[in-house]
Amino acid sequence: MEATGIILAGGKSSRMGTNKALLSIDGKSVIEHVVAELDSIVNNIIIVTNSFEDYAFLNLPMVEDEWKDMGPLAGIHAGLSATKTEHNLLVACDMPFISARLGSVLLGQLAEYQVAIPKISDKIHPLFAAYRKEVKEEAKAALEQKQLRIREMFRNIHVKIMNEIELNDYGIKLSESDLFNMNHPEEYEQAKKMSMKNGINKG
Repeated sequence: MEATGIILAGGKSSRMGTNKALLSIDGKSVIEHVVAELDSIVNNIIIVTNSFEDYAFLNLPMVEDEWKDMGPLAGIHAGLSATKTEHNLLVACDMPFISARLGSVLLGQLAEYQVAIPKISDKIHPLFAAYRKEVKEEAKAALEQKQLRIREMFRNIHVKIMNEIELNDYGIKLSESDLFNMNHPEEYEQAKKMSMKNGINKG
C-alpha cells in the first residue's frame, strides 16, 4: 500500500518559546526523529510549514497553508491537498516518540474508513492519525465556515476510533511516550528524561 507521511510543522510554538520541532533529543531534532520513524512505513513525506527555511536541511517537499492562521485544520487541508496518495499518515511535529507500528495499523483501516484515530485514556489523537486524501474536501468546507475544531469535521465523515483494547488485538500496547507531544518547556524536559530512562527513541 502506497502512503504518504504528512508532518504538520506550521504552528508558532508560542507556548514553547522556540521552534519545538527543532529542539534536540538524543542529538537529533524532534522532526528528524519523526521523519526517521515515518520513513520506515511510508513512500513519501511532506512537511506542511509556513517557514520553509527552517526545514530546508531535511531535503523534503514542503507546502504552506492555503488558509493562514487557522490552526491545525488548515495544515490538514494543505497536506491532503498536496499528497499524491490516497492513504496518508498525519503527524504533528512535536511528537518525538511516534510509533511506526501504530501508524501502520491506522493506515490499514483506510480500506474501510476515511479517517482512523487512536484513542488512549479517553483522549483521541487526530494529529497522529490516518486520513484518506478525499477528507480535504471536508476540511475545506469546515475552513470556509470557520469551524476550526477537527472533531466537528469528523461528524461528516466515516471515522474509525481505535481504543486500547482494539489496538491490543493488533499486538500494540502503547506506552505514554508513543503519543507524547511537547507544548511547554517542562514537557521538553520530560521528553529528554523519558528518552534517557527508557531508551525509547528509535531514530
